Amino acid sequence: MKKVLIASTALVAAGLMTSGTASAAEKIKLNLGGFSKWWVVGAWQDSSFEAGLGNNAGYANVDVKGDNEVFFGGSTKLDNGLEIGIDIQLEAGGHTETSTSAPDVIDESYIWIAGGFGKFIVGSENNGVYLLHVNAPDAAGNWGEGGMLSGGYAVVAPSTVSGFVGGNGTAPRIDNDADKITYVAPTFYGLTLGASYIPNAGAAANKGEDNYNQPTSDEVMGVGALYANTFGGVGVKLSTGYIWGSGGGANVTGDFAEFVVGTQLSYAGFTVGGSWRRDTGDEKGGLANGVSNVNLTNVVGWDAGISYASGPYAVSFTYFQSEAEGVAGNNLQDKIEVWQVSGKYNLSAGVDVLASAGYAKFDDEGTKATGDTGDANHNEGWAVMTGLSLSF
Repeated sequence: MKKVLIASTALVAAGLMTSGTASAAEKIKLNLGGFSKWWVVGAWQDSSFEAGLGNNAGYANVDVKGDNEVFFGGSTKLDNGLEIGIDIQLEAGGHTETSTSAPDVIDESYIWIAGGFGKFIVGSENNGVYLLHVNAPDAAGNWGEGGMLSGGYAVVAPSTVSGFVGGNGTAPRIDNDADKITYVAPTFYGLTLGASYIPNAGAAANKGEDNYNQPTSDEVMGVGALYANTFGGVGVKLSTGYIWGSGGGANVTGDFAEFVVGTQLSYAGFTVGGSWRRDTGDEKGGLANGVSNVNLTNVVGWDAGISYASGPYAVSFTYFQSEAEGVAGNNLQDKIEVWQVSGKYNLSAGVDVLASAGYAKFDDEGTKATGDTGDANHNEGWAVMTGLSLSF
């Protein structure tokens, strides 16, 4: 695989040198963009978690949560028609980069080359399967691994409850933002293909801008596809992808694989959609989930939802569920469920008022954590929240 990769990279370099004059009038100038999103969150969960139990700290009923990033990006077009650009995403405060002991300051950083052949992305970015993935719709952009409720930021996820690598969502994030090479082909009759190669996904000595909690692995590869088209006013999106790799570190041992599918249908403002994901590891150890560091042999999950948008308004209802099984000798059988209603109202360009309400349940039905009672392995509750999102 590495020989093929080196050969293909050489071909791209040769194309840059032989496709005519490759000059640009000026250096690339970076443009500024990004978003700022803040939530006021009210949560009511098991009394043991509100008071603090075992290894779990106490939690209040009301909190403020933020998610902010500043984007620096720019590109230039060469005389031979090729475009070359850069994208750097800076974490700018909020809960997302302060929840771990060694967070990233730069979330993603990569360069890209685009032309008639498609687009190559080199650097710290999500894999090609992730970029093409379709999941359930959510009006407030408050769903998946980064959602306030599904991400465990409102109703607390116990440390013993295992789920997907990368968070509670179907988006394939087993390699997260590891430094990699990704190729996205030109769209042909609605079909877009993508692939990624990660030569060392998360090894401690070669992390670059990788996510701090990313599982260690020797090598990861993935391929994905997205079909998007419209027939008689009905929008259709279908996605699928497969990721596989081999691990040799403390958090991932043996071989692992990840398979995802997703779909959305839209008509007259309504969108119905859902997705399914399965992560598997072999008997040598399996996958660490990034939360309790328990090796898993099988994690299966799905989401489904419906949304409606009209003018400045949008509303949605969405559901997520995952189940995890442990390795031999560990009777781990964990389950996560999330229900959520969301809404959005657009005040002006780049300014949205957001709201979500829902229920989450985290349950460890297997081995109990040492020193904790059974209550420490289970939590459920309701949350309501409102927020303001600014994009620039």
